[in-house]
Amino acid sequence: MKLWSVMAAGLLAASLVGCDAVRYPGDGGEPPRTPDMQDPNAPPPPPPSEPVTDPYGNGDTGEDEDPVEDVDAPTPDTPEEPVDVSDPTPDPDTPATDIPTEEPTPPEEPVEQPDPVFSYYAPGQLLPGSGTGSPDQLVHAPDIVFPVRTAPAYLQSQVWNFGGGIGGGDECDSRNFNYPWRDNFCETRSANRNSPYCPVSKIHQGQDIRVGTPRECEIMRGTPADDRMLHEVVAVEDGTIYEIGSYTVKLRAGGRIYRYMHMNMDALQVEAGDVVEAGDVIGYVSKDFGGSATTFHLHFEILENTTEYGWVYVPPYMSLVEAYERREDGPGEEIEQTVSTASAPVFPPEGMEIIE
Repeated sequence: MKLWSVMAAGLLAASLVGCDAVRYPGDGGEPPRTPDMQDPNAPPPPPPSEPVTDPYGNGDTGEDEDPVEDVDAPTPDTPEEPVDVSDPTPDPDTPATDIPTEEPTPPEEPVEQPDPVFSYYAPGQLLPGSGTGSPDQLVHAPDIVFPVRTAPAYLQSQVWNFGGGIGGGDECDSRNFNYPWRDNFCETRSANRNSPYCPVSKIHQGQDIRVGTPRECEIMRGTPADDRMLHEVVAVEDGTIYEIGSYTVKLRAGGRIYRYMHMNMDALQVEAGDVVEAGDVIGYVSKDFGGSATTFHLHFEILENTTEYGWVYVPPYMSLVEAYERREDGPGEEIEQTVSTASAPVFPPEGMEIIE
């Protein structure tokens, strides 16, 4: 018993020698430091020369080998971008979905134009040297019937072409029966005739129309004058036979008078005062001229009652062009003249008189 007491006392004394002080709870001093506690006044340890991947030495490097997304973790609220309510410029590559689309209209098939059935020079383009023409483009008598019922017709000069006195040759020359047509209103004449549509006086006041073929021309030349009834001449409009002269027939219709010349006067199908309809036969193509020489043709005039000039001769050329298109059921083709027209009329040789 005494021995054990002596040993305990010795151990206690040895432990007290290694301590700074003997402490007990509640003595008011600083808490005792343990060996693993650092002195707050001691300098910090130097930084490691290499990055520390396992600071606790337990094999944990701080990296998840197989990270798993925490679906329950709250996500931060991301502010939405403001919506532009102004009228945006549409994206050309993005089709509009709120605009109704229309079925595309298929392209129209081109309309095939019919081939011309005849050709003609422009109005006022007289045969060079025959006078100064009128470029008047008006159709003074729309919707008239062509004055020759069925035969081919060629509008041209009867004086300057073959067989007409100026050009020489024969009236049945085949070159007289060809297109293109040519205007001869305002052509030079000897008598003092005029029209406000012509730039000079002493002019031709109508349009000459050659009819048929060269062979038919020869047949008529070999037929007695009273029996020439090969080509029918018709009324161009509903009206009244106004007057019949030595070699003229006048048809009055409304505000116009149509004058026919050089028909077979012994074979007329009408009398003065007769009411006729467009297309009715009134006579036949011939060359009656009161004893004066001329060719086989129909001379056709239009007189119009105007507010400015009263009764005047107007160009019939374009009215006849349109009437022939209707008769032939096809278009005419206006062509360019390759030879320039004369700038002034050329008068016939001295002593030669040109009447019609």
